[in-house]
Amino acid sequence: MRSIYKYILVSSCLLATGSVLAEDEAKSVDMADPTAVYSSVGARLDADGNFDVTTGFSWGSNLLLAETKDGFDALKFRYAHMNLWNSIGVYAESKIELDGNSGSTASIGGISTIQINDSLKFHPVLVLGGLEIEEDDWIATSTLGLYTRAKLYPGLSLGFDPFISVGESGYNSFSADLFLSYQMGNNQIRLGYTGSSMEYDDLDYDKSFDGEAYIQYKIAF
Repeated sequence: MRSIYKYILVSSCLLATGSVLAEDEAKSVDMADPTAVYSSVGARLDADGNFDVTTGFSWGSNLLLAETKDGFDALKFRYAHMNLWNSIGVYAESKIELDGNSGSTASIGGISTIQINDSLKFHPVLVLGGLEIEEDDWIATSTLGLYTRAKLYPGLSLGFDPFISVGESGYNSFSADLFLSYQMGNNQIRLGYTGSSMEYDDLDYDKSFDGEAYIQYKIAF
């Protein structure tokens, strides 16, 4: 069954990519900027051998991103409407677990931009939502995150993205992504290390921080 899911997902991504290629013209964008609006397609491989794909669709100030996670064990969707009011935009995301009865999420909130100088920007995110801890059993959560981007050299950027979540019944989690990205034209290569930890008192669950290295390629249109 898992193989069937994988073939369906890959086929869908390829079809969607063909549509994007046919309709969109290449344009110059800063692919390291998490608030940049552009269409894209990409792939990612982590140190555990998990392979995932991602596609992005843009129109106006809107961005919709769809990607597989954990080697096609989950689907993640993200929507953002950037600069809706005074550099503040709407930010929503959802993860659907395909392999298991827990771990799905849904949240909505806002994202903003704080520019320190031409080389350093912060993009704080605050969302409210829910987490499926067991099949059809959800708890309310809130998440605070910070996308950090520092330009080291033309095309070369350093990123650090920590996120903290808290919820009902003693739930809390932490995740972080540290990476270097290099952009040449509309192509980007990203090398990074990402990991997470989670604690949930009601289920007596405690997962210490665990991470892995990865490489990602993306092309913008």
